[in-house]
Amino acid sequence: METGKEQFSIEATIGGKRTQIQVTPAETTDGVAFYKCTAGSDEITQIRNDEGFWKQVWGDLSDEEVKAIGAVIDSYQEKNKIVS
Repeated sequence: METGKEQFSIEATIGGKRTQIQVTPAETTDGVAFYKCTAGSDEITQIRNDEGFWKQVWGDLSDEEVKAIGAVIDSYQEKNKIVS
């Protein structure tokens, strides 16, 4: 599986506030892509796209926040033609 390895920045609403999020693509040892999401110096979540649905691997965000971050990642990847 080829994943865009470059870290990138997105904006999403977290806790009711627009938040700048650094997204770092990563892979599990068995090749499953996931995304580490950091706001400031804090890692806030790790998410992955599982059969077309964004799921939180680690973190305490709501389902709506996870879906919002996932949608922005999808949009970024489409715009930049990144294939995961």
